[in-house]
Amino acid sequence: MNEIVDQALKTYELTRVMDDGQLAVSRERISRYVGQLMSAGRSDPDQLTEFARAYLKEMHEGPDPRFTGC
Repeated sequence: MNEIVDQALKTYELTRVMDDGQLAVSRERISRYVGQLMSAGRSDPDQLTEFARAYLKEMHEGPDPRFTGC
């Protein structure tokens, strides 16, 4: 799981700089999220990394305004 979290954070940091506090909070929240996905039966590391990236982006930038959630 650490590799998935590291990869998601590394990719996100290419577009946005985070300070140490943001990085620590993000790592903790992403780890919990990926853990929940894995406990729900998800196991593909590429898919988990993509989910983690999307969660990270939404966490820092808010929901994508193009989607209403309907």
